[in-house]
Amino acid sequence: MNMWEQKLRDIFQTEKKNSGERSMQEMNVRFAELNMRDFFKHVVFPAYDGLKKEIEKYGRTVKVNVDGTGMNSASLTVYAPPDKKPDEQVEEFYFEIRGRAYQKAGFAFPQHADEEQPRIRKVEILLRHGPIHEYDIENLTREDIIECFVAEYSKWINY
Repeated sequence: MNMWEQKLRDIFQTEKKNSGERSMQEMNVRFAELNMRDFFKHVVFPAYDGLKKEIEKYGRTVKVNVDGTGMNSASLTVYAPPDKKPDEQVEEFYFEIRGRAYQKAGFAFPQHADEEQPRIRKVEILLRHGPIHEYDIENLTREDIIECFVAEYSKWINY
């Protein structure tokens, strides 16, 4: 067997051996994505809908923005009632929930990340000035989101 034939055989054997590992990694990533999508669909969006309806009763305009995939982030922006120009919108408050899934130890030490283990799924709650809280998605409810929003909005308005 020629040297190049040996190298080519090694390439295909390595690819075949690694394909099982890759599928486990892909499966864990897909599972994390589906969990995150369900969390946004069943927890975040209903919380935002309830907040939007209630805030609009007080003359504010509320816009909900969702990332293209609908599973990584969603923001709720409250606009103050216009003073002089009816078409002008002045942002009063910004609240965002951003999801992420990662392997334990994968950020600082990627070589130690155990791809066989399910990914950790967390969400960060951010205001315009930066993050304020981080939660595991299994521990965050619709009511928690609403309470956090109201507490932060109250701080912002009373500042």
